[in-house]
Amino acid sequence: MNKIVLMVGSSLALATAVMTSDVNAAPRPDAPPMALRGTHSVGVRTLQILDASRKCPLTLEVWYPAKLEANQLESTVYKAVIGGTHFDMPGQAFRDANAEAGKFPLVILSHGQAGSRYVMTYLTEHLASQGFVVAAIDHTGSTYDDITPPAYISSLVDRPIDVLFSIDEVAKAVPTADGNNVALMGYSYGGYTALNAAGIGLDKANLSDYCKTSNNEGPCFALPYFDGVTPARGSSIVKPDPRVKAVFVMSPYGIPWLSAEQLKAMRVPLFIGGGENDDVAVYKRDAQQAFNLSGSSTKYLLSLASASHNIFTNNPPESVRSNWTDYERWFEPVWDRERANDIAKHFAAAFLKQNLLKDSSMDQYLTNKLNGFLPRTTIGVRLETGK
Repeated sequence: MNKIVLMVGSSLALATAVMTSDVNAAPRPDAPPMALRGTHSVGVRTLQILDASRKCPLTLEVWYPAKLEANQLESTVYKAVIGGTHFDMPGQAFRDANAEAGKFPLVILSHGQAGSRYVMTYLTEHLASQGFVVAAIDHTGSTYDDITPPAYISSLVDRPIDVLFSIDEVAKAVPTADGNNVALMGYSYGGYTALNAAGIGLDKANLSDYCKTSNNEGPCFALPYFDGVTPARGSSIVKPDPRVKAVFVMSPYGIPWLSAEQLKAMRVPLFIGGGENDDVAVYKRDAQQAFNLSGSSTKYLLSLASASHNIFTNNPPESVRSNWTDYERWFEPVWDRERANDIAKHFAAAFLKQNLLKDSSMDQYLTNKLNGFLPRTTIGVRLETGK
């Protein structure tokens, strides 16, 4: 088991990312409309919670609309890690700020395997500025600092439970978070996590059929262990959670693990982003298949030509430029990363406002016409819709 899982782990440990550019820089002129920072000031706090039933402590980073005083600047430093490298990462939020009055939809973000809660700070900060409370989880046992080979199996159960447990806990700790109006987000292994938590259970029969026709590639490493995990997160147990109003996944991994029938029965709005050259969460196997199978009447597939698995993370930090092993975890060989980040910010904000805030003005940005993009800036970008 350990040998197989370690091999898969080395290819999947791609999940957290950082910024090396000035976080206060002016927006690029080619940024689509919803990539522009929103009207809300942004606060950030670290939250420690405990799922006593599992004896599982969790650390979350929570970004939220804030009420800042005149002398309070949106500037912070995150103590981040990539692989074995720890470093300081600049951010655009005020630490432990007073919350802005009101109720705001809650977004729960699940990182990859291994990873950290700082997987996409460019996006978490942006969504808070657009009027959302965003909580990113450090999945205990799945971070760079504590990952173990058995966790590649046990986290099939643990991580979705982390997500569902966090909804009420964040809403209690951050009273402005609306725990009944929730979106789940996930990257890579976190894409599986979000879908399973949203009610798409594990299905051994579906995985077995896939493995027979695929020469046991990719997600098939988990097949021998499915009898041990399906009683907890299988399709006969997992049901849609009424608190979850939308799902947004990026480079999702492990779609063959999931029930095709429950995907077909899915009704929650779904947005999927994928790089067409993803060699980890293979585009046709994962992102495209999830889109094709989903029964959601409101569904989108964002495809980025020639992009690889790390397209939706931040840039690798300068501190790992001399360390290919760590640098490669967030490396994107083709795309201008700032442009890719702007694209992700644009569609995430539009999708979440459309489905959690019921803002119909966002419909214009969620069509295959790519409204809002300037001439020549749609190269490599394709949006398919199920509407």
